[in-house]
Amino acid sequence: MRNFTLKVINPILLLLVLFQVATAVLRGSLYEFFHTWHPIGGSLLVLLGLIHLALNWNWVKGSYSGKAKTHK
Repeated sequence: MRNFTLKVINPILLLLVLFQVATAVLRGSLYEFFHTWHPIGGSLLVLLGLIHLALNWNWVKGSYSGKAKTHK
């Protein structure tokens, strides 16, 4: 279930990042659109980013635990 959830969340995260960049770049010409949708996209990006982090927490702990792994 975790892998399936990540396969759904990861592309959505990419689309949200691209959406945030696009709305920031076009904020001058699409002022009303920017002020309506940019905060919503940012909130969703943070929420899904936290879910992504939670689903990958074991990897994060393993990568930053400070214990060097020895390979034989």
